[in-house]
Amino acid sequence: MENIALRVNIEGKDDKVATDWSAIMATLKKRGVEYGALLKIHAELTAGLKVTTRGLTLAKMNPKMTLAGVIREYQGRGRDSLGMR
Repeated sequence: MENIALRVNIEGKDDKVATDWSAIMATLKKRGVEYGALLKIHAELTAGLKVTTRGLTLAKMNPKMTLAGVIREYQGRGRDSLGMR
């Protein structure tokens, strides 16, 4: 299992924490999660799914996904660019 960057939310808390798979895997092992279940969780996270288990909600951090360019300022030239004259 490759190490991946994760965003973790602890049940009942509003804060989210940045961590990695190695740290979470160790925590889940201590909480009784078996190796087969760890493999499944890792596969789901790698696929981009959110996973909730043992009081933790886990999601893969995607550094390539930013809001830059998704929401941008309007660069028009006034009424002409809106189809209004």
